This record gives sequence, C-alpha cells and structure tokens, in this order.
Amino acid sequence: MAEEDVRSYADERRRILVELERERNLLIRNIETCRIRDIERPFIDQWSLKDIVAHIASWEAEVVSAFRDLRDAQHPAIFDFDRSRIDAWNQDHVERMREVNFFGVMERLHGNRHRLSDEIAHVDDESIGAPSAPHNRLLRMLIDHDREHWREIAARLAGMPGVRHDAPSPPPIQSQSQRAG
Repeated sequence: MAEEDVRSYADERRRILVELERERNLLIRNIETCRIRDIERPFIDQWSLKDIVAHIASWEAEVVSAFRDLRDAQHPAIFDFDRSRIDAWNQDHVERMREVNFFGVMERLHGNRHRLSDEIAHVDDESIGAPSAPHNRLLRMLIDHDREHWREIAARLAGMPGVRHDAPSPPPIQSQSQRAG
C-alpha cells in the first residue's frame, strides 16, 4: 500500500469519527432540549422520546455486535437483515426497553457508544476509511441514523410537520414507513 493511501485512510478515519461524534452530539443536544413530558408520551408518531432513544440504542448495540463479528472473522448478521422485518424488529426492541426508566435508556445509549469506541480502537485505518469496507458502512449507518433522528426531534421541537430528507435512507437502520421508529 502506498504511503499516500495510508495517509488518505487515516484522514478519512478521522473525518468519519468526527462526523460520528458530531451527529451524536447533535442528537443528545436535541434530546436534552425536549420537555420532561415528552419522555413518556407520544412525541413523534406513537413513540415517546424514551422510545426513540431506546430504538437508537438498540441499533447501536447491533453495530457493536457487528464490529465484534468482524473482529472474529464472522459475517455480521446486520448485513443480511430482512428489510421487511424492520418495523417489527424496531417495535420489539423498543418494547423490551419500556420498563427501563429514561435515565437507564440514556445510560445504554452512552454505554453502547463507549463499547463502539472500544471496538473502533481495534480497527485499522483502511477498514474505517475505505468506503467499501464493512466497518465504514456500519459507521455511515450510525451517522445517518443519528442524523435522521436528531433532525426529526428538532423539527418536532420547532413545530414543523416533518423533516426534509436530503440524504438517502440509511439501510437497514430505519424503515420508510416508520421514520420515528
């Protein structure tokens, strides 16, 4: 591999990690802007703010699992996810977290990000920086997923009917029929 490629992958890795952090910070900032009453009652469609956070935490846990699979030379199940089951999967995972209080759900969200950071530390620059690399695709999915949800929350807080979608939908993190869930 040429020195130029190595530098390019390192630069792309830094760019992706900055974008990953930026989108998560925007998500957290928008969550923190919400009112206490939005935590448990329907906020976007039928999902409360807690449901949305649980949904995001569940998908991030799947990405952490995929990173571990890749480290163990296994094929991550997330790449074979049946898109027709997204709505059911989302609802099932949100239901599993319904008994957890909001602060516990937020702890899971933060904990998953720490676990992801630990996994990223084990991955070389090319695997993160090369656009076709599985690790890169997984991180792009998380970036798009956080962005989609913080924009929805921000639009709701601003009293807007919805979000203008200027980027392709992130596969398989979210279905078309259930933007908030």
